[in-house]
Amino acid sequence: MTTMPSPLKYEREQRFKWYLQVLKYKRPVKETCQIFGISRKTYYKWYARDYGKGSRNHIALKNQPNLKLTHEIRKFIEEQKFKTNYGPLKMKLLVKKKLGIDISTTIIYRYYRRKKLIRRPQRKLPWYEPMKQALIIAKPGEGVQMDIKYVYEDGIRKFQFSVFDPFTEKYHFTILATKESRNAIAAFLNAEKYFGFKILSIQSDNGGEFRGDFHNWLTKQNIPHFFIPKKSPYWNAQVERVHKTIDDEYYQNPMRVWNTPYEWLEFYNFERIHLTLNGSTPQEKLLQ
Repeated sequence: MTTMPSPLKYEREQRFKWYLQVLKYKRPVKETCQIFGISRKTYYKWYARDYGKGSRNHIALKNQPNLKLTHEIRKFIEEQKFKTNYGPLKMKLLVKKKLGIDISTTIIYRYYRRKKLIRRPQRKLPWYEPMKQALIIAKPGEGVQMDIKYVYEDGIRKFQFSVFDPFTEKYHFTILATKESRNAIAAFLNAEKYFGFKILSIQSDNGGEFRGDFHNWLTKQNIPHFFIPKKSPYWNAQVERVHKTIDDEYYQNPMRVWNTPYEWLEFYNFERIHLTLNGSTPQEKLLQ
């Protein structure tokens, strides 16, 4: 029986010319392979044979601590991901800036995926048909306006979910760490409990925080959800106006007398005079 000729072999001296270019002269493997007319698969196959474990030429790779996620780095990434929702590139820059460690975006992304830290954006959700004309408000709970604004607590950006009843002008908000759609449900329930009456319908913009889980939940509760036209915040003028009010009277007021925004909220609903209510407070309007 005749044996088939063995595949093309490369002499040891020739192979080590390849390695010399990569290991000593720092030439990329791709470029080295082009120079010598070989494939990268061939290069790595012979490199594994010549330098693999068990070979007398084996060179142990140096430990690369910067490529490994230690407990401290993992804890830092998880805290910052929850706070900022940074993608792998921004997180890489943040880790480099704060910890002085350079980690690849691939490692960060794989860690995100393994720990289920990826919060998918909701901009791919369906865009609901906007309302064509303003609602006629006849009683408490109708056309309750919802919106969101950024606030800072101890230097950390958070999200204030605002709920405003246009009939009584009662106002409530819930400050949360993220603006995910399910948080709008929590804000709705907190406001309804605070108001003391049922919310009969909701009016909001088409932001992701008011679509998805929140809109589906409203549908299951048989609560109508009206979307204002795109780029038309004046449709939600009352809740937009109360955002300016809380900025003027609390957040941006160096002379404020309230220790927390929730103390101001009590003042707004139970003590503050409202000219649009003919000098009454929202609570007095509710009781009329």
